[in-house]
Amino acid sequence: MNRNEEYAALRASIAEPPQLEYTVARALKRSGKARRCVRLFGVPAGSLAACFLGFMLLVNLFPPFARACGGVPVLRELARAVSWSPSLSAAVEHDYVQPVGQEQSKDGITARVEYLIVDQKQLEIFYSLDSDRYEELEADASIKLPEDKGGYGSSSGSYGTPNGELRQMTVNFMERDVPEHLTLLLNVYQNTYEDDGAEPNTNEESMEEAYFGPYAREPDILTMFTFDLSFDPRFTAQGEIVEVERTFQIDGQTLTLERAEIYPTHLRLDFGYAPENTAWLKGLEFYVENEQGERFDPVRNGLTASGEEASPSTVTYWMDSTYFSDSKELTLYITQVRWLDKERESIWMNVATGEHGLLPDGAELAGIQRLDSGNLLTFRAKEYREGLMYSLWNGYLDKNGEEQSFSSSGSSHTYDDPDTDEYLDGSTSGAFYETVPLPADAGSEFWLKPVFTRVADLPVPVKIPIR
Repeated sequence: MNRNEEYAALRASIAEPPQLEYTVARALKRSGKARRCVRLFGVPAGSLAACFLGFMLLVNLFPPFARACGGVPVLRELARAVSWSPSLSAAVEHDYVQPVGQEQSKDGITARVEYLIVDQKQLEIFYSLDSDRYEELEADASIKLPEDKGGYGSSSGSYGTPNGELRQMTVNFMERDVPEHLTLLLNVYQNTYEDDGAEPNTNEESMEEAYFGPYAREPDILTMFTFDLSFDPRFTAQGEIVEVERTFQIDGQTLTLERAEIYPTHLRLDFGYAPENTAWLKGLEFYVENEQGERFDPVRNGLTASGEEASPSTVTYWMDSTYFSDSKELTLYITQVRWLDKERESIWMNVATGEHGLLPDGAELAGIQRLDSGNLLTFRAKEYREGLMYSLWNGYLDKNGEEQSFSSSGSSHTYDDPDTDEYLDGSTSGAFYETVPLPADAGSEFWLKPVFTRVADLPVPVKIPIR
């Protein structure tokens, strides 16, 4: 029996008054909120005295219990870790957190899964790595499902997190629901990246290496951890689907807001489109308001939208959740829409002459840098949101009509023209530069595949009631 099992058995052997469930965690978050202290003082004084005595004995006599209590302040760190997300912050504020407290140590490294925030369609895993031997640890985090099925995507934005602090992994389930349990896999390695603060070298040799060189070698794995995670069904059952089915016209195209999927961690808007449309929907700028004027915005970090296999359309959009707002009415406001015109799904280009077809609105060819390994194509593009750099291309079709991907890309608000040595700065005019590599064996003629071809700003937002 390990220490966590000892602690679980110890807790199970003690009759805890139901009124005190999660009292310590709640008290830490709700200190200073006098109106919520009534629940604590509603417990009979004798019960409080007995629980306090039992608590002191457990802390002093049983190390596992003491360590478990020592983990309570991590809730404060959890609140900081999710501060960028209004949805997750609201979940923590409303005690919508499943404590885990699983810990493993080997090869001089300790991994600990602290908390889960989970609902019917999304899983947030919060874990930490610590070591007295290694200063900067990183982990390739992945999951393994009990059955061999896909239907999910994962992401992590925790690179560079100091040892001992909370890291986060997000798993989004698309058509399927979160399973009852799954396995978290952590491949831990040491971060050996060193930044000397020098300006990047832009000579031809360094450009060859950056755009045409081999991928960086895989890091040396120090150790691997496996955690089996089970989810409280009270959390995984949470979610509400609002069937909207409202069809509307926008910029000459017909769309249907089919449904809103409201979960504690996020809200999804699902759209359909008319087959006779002349363009595919590729992006939206929007927000939702409730009857009190409270505003909910699109997700800016992590998964923001997803498409479908049958078409290039982007039909599902992620946004901040309204779950904890007790909203009676919700209204969608669309302020901008991005389209991929069906007649411009591929754009011809001749890299030898620099000739090309009609590029996406607001984009132009800034320059071609000819290297031994191929050509670097740099395009100037207009921001559709202030400060945002995005990808212009989904790859290209080669001379045989086969789809190819660009092996890498680079974006910047500035550009050094290799032919004229002119330094160009697009930041003052709301523009940026994207560079993509075309291998030498791709030939001179090919067809670029744009992400979208035009942007329509709507001076008067399109207003759609959700409920």
